Amino acid sequence: MSTESSQPVEPVTIVNTTQSRGATSLGQLFAEMSAQVSTLVRGEIELTKVKAVSMVKKLGIGAVLLAGAGLFALYLLGWIFHTIELLLALVVPVWAASLITTGIILLIVIILALLGMSLLKKGQADKPNPKENINLNITAIKKGLGK
Repeated sequence: MSTESSQPVEPVTIVNTTQSRGATSLGQLFAEMSAQVSTLVRGEIELTKVKAVSMVKKLGIGAVLLAGAGLFALYLLGWIFHTIELLLALVVPVWAASLITTGIILLIVIILALLGMSLLKKGQADKPNPKENINLNITAIKKGLGK
């Protein structure tokens, strides 16, 4: 699995719309606006990519930890049956050692499951929402045009 390093996005130049301009033609204004919108859209796409990569990484690690918890849960089931067998077959202190081993495996399963669930929840928190940011940008553009 290869890891991609994302390139930093160039900062967007903010134009103060209250400053007075010389004789700027309508064509030049539209050209500037289209360039700014284009830069804005590229920035939103890059932000969405970065958030998606972060979400996938956290979801992957959480899934691996949950798979580990599942594996240890299978071992736990085997140890429980082994402990029951030893407890019923031999009423000697050997079953106590099996019971302690079962308790340790249970503790490992609980820790891995809690860590996995925590990372899955964090991965969901980084879910990108480009629609919200685009709506904010459209509102800012409308304000800039004076509507």
